[in-house]
Amino acid sequence: MVIERAALRWPATACVFVVATWLNMHLQPQLDGRAPLLPYFPALVIVGLLCGIGPAVALLIASVLAVLYFWIEPIGAILPITRLADVELIALFIGSGALVAAVSARAGRLTRKEKLARQRLSLAVAAGRMVTWDWSRHDGYATTAGAPKEIFGRDWATMEDMLASLSDDDRASFLDRYRYASEAGGRFSLVALIHRSDEGQDVWAQFDGHVVLDAKGRALHAYGVVVDITVQQEALRASQFAEQRFELALHSGKVMAWEADAQARYTWVFIVPFGIHRDALIGAEVGSIARQPEVAKTVLESIRSGRPLTVSQTAAYRGEELQLLTSMKPVVGDDGTVRRVLGATVDVTELTRAQARLQHESQLKDTFLATLAHELRNPMAPIRYSVDVLRRRTNDGESLKVLDVIARQSAHMARLLDDLLDMSRITRNAIELKRELVDLRTVVKQALDAVEPLYVQKQHRVALSLPPQPIMVDGDSTRLQQVLGNLLSNAAKYSPVPGEVRVDLEVDGSHGKVSVIDRGIGIAPEHQGRVFELFSRVDSSGAAPTGLGIGLAVSRQLVELHGGTISVSSDGPGHGSRFIVCLPLAAQADARARAGLSEAPPMPDAQGARVLVVDDNKDGADTLAAALNDVGFEAEVAYSGEAALDAYDAGRHDVVLLDVGLPGLSGLDVASHLRRVAGQDVVLIAITGWGQPHDRMATASAGFDAHLVKPVEFSVLNATIRDLTRPSHRGASGKP
Repeated sequence: MVIERAALRWPATACVFVVATWLNMHLQPQLDGRAPLLPYFPALVIVGLLCGIGPAVALLIASVLAVLYFWIEPIGAILPITRLADVELIALFIGSGALVAAVSARAGRLTRKEKLARQRLSLAVAAGRMVTWDWSRHDGYATTAGAPKEIFGRDWATMEDMLASLSDDDRASFLDRYRYASEAGGRFSLVALIHRSDEGQDVWAQFDGHVVLDAKGRALHAYGVVVDITVQQEALRASQFAEQRFELALHSGKVMAWEADAQARYTWVFIVPFGIHRDALIGAEVGSIARQPEVAKTVLESIRSGRPLTVSQTAAYRGEELQLLTSMKPVVGDDGTVRRVLGATVDVTELTRAQARLQHESQLKDTFLATLAHELRNPMAPIRYSVDVLRRRTNDGESLKVLDVIARQSAHMARLLDDLLDMSRITRNAIELKRELVDLRTVVKQALDAVEPLYVQKQHRVALSLPPQPIMVDGDSTRLQQVLGNLLSNAAKYSPVPGEVRVDLEVDGSHGKVSVIDRGIGIAPEHQGRVFELFSRVDSSGAAPTGLGIGLAVSRQLVELHGGTISVSSDGPGHGSRFIVCLPLAAQADARARAGLSEAPPMPDAQGARVLVVDDNKDGADTLAAALNDVGFEAEVAYSGEAALDAYDAGRHDVVLLDVGLPGLSGLDVASHLRRVAGQDVVLIAITGWGQPHDRMATASAGFDAHLVKPVEFSVLNATIRDLTRPSHRGASGKP
C-alpha cells in the first residue's frame, strides 16, 4: 500500500520511528545493547515503500540520533562517540540505511506506477468494452480482466467458457487458428458472433491472441483480448448499405461523382455510366471524357474564382451523341486557396430527348387545336348567318323560337371553340392583350349585353350598380368582357330558375372592383381553392358539371395579365357565390372619358355600299351575302381568289370580305394584289378561322384593315363594315 496523500506521510513516518524506538528499548536490555540498529532497518524499508525517499531519509537521521542518545556510551549525550568502533558502526548504519531507503523508495515508486498502469488498463478495458485473458496450456485455467459477464453474458473460468457462446463454425475456426499458432507461435485473430443467452442478443466480438512457446517449441500459454465491436460492425454495415444505396442512386440516375485536384485532374471517380473504366480517368483532365477542353477550362475558372459552377455539354462517344450536365463545387482551405473540386456529371440524354419529344408533341397539339377550331368554325359561320337572315324574314312565333335555339347553341359552340384555343394559348403563355384606355362601366354593360339571351332563357333578373363617374383602366376591352362574360354565364348556369344576379362596380382605393354575386348552389370551402385551376369543374349540387373546365382558368390568366386579381368566396353549398375582379386604375385617364363622353357616335348609315364576299365555302359565302343584302348592302360572292380579282375588276367594290385560306390564290395574295391595284379605295376585312398572333400579323402585312375570326357575330361584322366605311375613318386613312 502506498500512501497517496503527502500530508499523511510524515505522521506515518513519525509513528514508525516511535514504534521502532519503543521496540529497540525492549530488545536491547535482552541483547545487552549489542544490536541497537536492528529495528530501524525494517522501519526504513516500510517508510521508503509507503512514504518515499524524503520521509525515509528523515527516519534515517532520527534513527542515528536515537542510537547515539540511547545506546552509545556515555548514554544521554548528544555526541557520545569516544571509540573508533562506534564511529565505524554509525557510518556503516548511515550507508546501509541510505541504501535501504533508496531501494525502498524506488520500489514504492514502481509500485505506484504499476498501480496507475493497472488503473489505466482497467479504464481502457472498460471503455473499450474488452476482456483480457491469459490461458494456461497445462491446466486449461483462464484468468481474465474486465467484465465478461456484463459484456458477453457469462463469466470465463476456462477457455471452454470463452468459446461456449460461439457457433460451432466459429468455435472450430478459433481452435484451428489457435492450433496453427501453437505450432508456429505468434498471433491469431477471429471476428465472430457471441450469443448472449441472458438477453437473447448477439454481440460481435473480435478475438486477438498470442501463443507463447517454450524453449522446445511447445505451446506454454496463450494470452489475448476479446473486444465488443458491435457498434463498429453496425456502423460498417450501415456504411455499406449507404454506399450501396448511393451506388444504386448513381446507377439509376446515370450520375458520375468525381473529385479533381487544383489542376483540374481527376483524383477520384465513382461510377462511370459511359462505359469507361474509372482507372482510365484518374489523372486525366476533367472534360476529357467528352473530348471538350473547354470543360476543363471551366473547372479551372471555378478553381480560380472559388465559385460553384454548372455547365452543360454535348459529347460524342462511341458514335452516340450524349447530353451531359456537370456541376462542380471548389473546396477552399484555411488559407483561402482551392485544394480540390467536388463534382457530379449527369447523363441527361434521355431527358433532353424526352423534352424535345414533348415540345414537338405540344407543337403538334397546338397545331391540331388551331386546325380543329378553324375547321369547326367554317360550318358555324353559315349557320349563324342563316339564322340572322331567317330571323329578319320570319314572323312566325314558333319558327322564331327554333331560330333562337339554333342561335343560342351555335353561340355556345363558338364559346367552346374560343375556350379550346385559349387553353392552348395559356399552356404556351401566348395570350396577348390589345391595351387601351377602357371605362369599366362600358365593359360591364357590353358583357351583360352578350349574355342577355342566356339570362332571358333562364328568367334571371340582373341587379346592376354602376357609379356615375367613369372608372378607367388600361386594358383589353374584349378580354375583360370575356372575363365578366364567363362569370355572368356561370352565375346564370348555377342559379335556380328564376333567380337574381347582382353586379356591383365600385372604386376600392387604387383599383376598380367588379363583384358578380349569385344566390345559386354555392361552393364548398374545400373546393374554392381550385375553381381557377385548368380543367377544374365543381358542382356542389351533385349534377355533372358542364363545359370544359377552362373558363375560370382563362379568366384568372387574363386578369393577372392586366395586373389584377380574381377571387371567390362562398358560405358553402346552397348559399351562393361571390366572384370579385380587381383591376388597377389607369394612371392617366382621357379627359373625354372622365367627362363621360367616351361613347362612340352613332354608327353612320352604309346604305348601298358594295361588298364582295370571297369564301371557298359556298354555303358560308351565300348566307353571308344574303344577310348583308338584308341590311342594305349590295353584296356579291366569289368562291376563289381568281374569281375575286375578276369580280373586283368588274365591280370595283367598296368592301371585300376575304377568307384567308382559299385554295390556289390565297386570301393574302388577293389582298396584296387589291391593295396594289386599288390602294386605299377598298376596305379589306379578313374573315378566317385562324386567329393567333402570327395570323393577325400576316393579314396586317398583306394590307387588311381588320381581322375577324369565324364564326363572326353578324352584328359585329355589320358594325365593323360601317365603322371602316364611314367618312371620318376613310379620311384618316387617306381615302377620299
